[in-house]
Amino acid sequence: MFSDLNRHFDKGIVLNGLTHAGIEARMLNFAQIPGAKILIKPLAGALNMHTYLRNKPAWMQLIIFGGLTGGILFLVFTLGISIVARINHLSVIQITSMTPADYARPELAGVIKGLLVVQFFGIFFIPPLVFAYLADPAPLAFAGIRPPQKRSFLLLGLLIMIAAYFTVEFLGTLNEFIVHLLPKITQQWVESGESNANGTLENILNMKGPADLLVTIFLVGALPAIGEELFFRGILQKLFIQIFKSAWPGIIFTGFLFSAFHMQFMGFLPRMALGIILGTLYWYSGSLFTSMLGHFVFNTINILLIYFKFADLDSKSPSGILFSLVGVASLALVVFLLNYLRKKSATTYATEFPALTEFNSFEDPDHPA
Repeated sequence: MFSDLNRHFDKGIVLNGLTHAGIEARMLNFAQIPGAKILIKPLAGALNMHTYLRNKPAWMQLIIFGGLTGGILFLVFTLGISIVARINHLSVIQITSMTPADYARPELAGVIKGLLVVQFFGIFFIPPLVFAYLADPAPLAFAGIRPPQKRSFLLLGLLIMIAAYFTVEFLGTLNEFIVHLLPKITQQWVESGESNANGTLENILNMKGPADLLVTIFLVGALPAIGEELFFRGILQKLFIQIFKSAWPGIIFTGFLFSAFHMQFMGFLPRMALGIILGTLYWYSGSLFTSMLGHFVFNTINILLIYFKFADLDSKSPSGILFSLVGVASLALVVFLLNYLRKKSATTYATEFPALTEFNSFEDPDHPA
């Protein structure tokens, strides 16, 4: 009885001097009075108001999340772009009419960085948290913001992401080879898009000192690690795993969407692999902190390599027999470590998505009123 109420009152919480058990007992007694159920049933419904989304089919939750994201993005973009324009002494029209060439102009670097912050809040941060609040009485836990099953999983995640760096580089070389096999017109389209994206990134990653480095680590390392993990792993992966009724198809498809979202097809395979690795870290560790930390470390490694001139965006992925051997060995190590994580994990589909039985607490489920 009163299962809905139990979900909403944690043990030990006191309301007017009563624990949740006391409240349940008094309401149960009150419910025996003729006609009292009519008064109490709306209360149970109100207490369950912000848990309705998780009881909807996953595909419906996905549609709602998409609409919610679109609406919030519109509001945040409308406000955010006005703020960015005012800070940079530009008009809103000037910013909205910027071309790919404008995004590569050094004097507009401040505008680009401001738009990154707007994108973070409008797409990756606010929508997942609002959706989680509407979906579950414990919204942060629903979105994966909870401790990992074991603290050692955080360290294991770091090791996996460091090893994955060489895997991603190896897959980048393979991706470039595949692109060069495409029809000429498709190849030119991919290379043109990559050139535009690199121009924007070079503008953002133009670091002249430690202060610029710290700002870049925050904008390109921390914000994407937090926001993209919330959006893709915390919400989308959860929904797709439910839609496919299996973890691996959901993880892989979310990794595909993660790569497609970036619209950089010269690096599609490595970015998809990165998404799959991060999704696996989250699934088996039980915590978004693991994938967030891994994502942050991976991004920061790339930033530091560029800052200290060990790499640049225009350089092609390395090749050669030795590099290929290192790449294959790295991939094997990543698979081995992920499998080790899987064996140590208690996560299963059944534990993550227990069957939800929804009935009114004031009715006998076997004999509904």
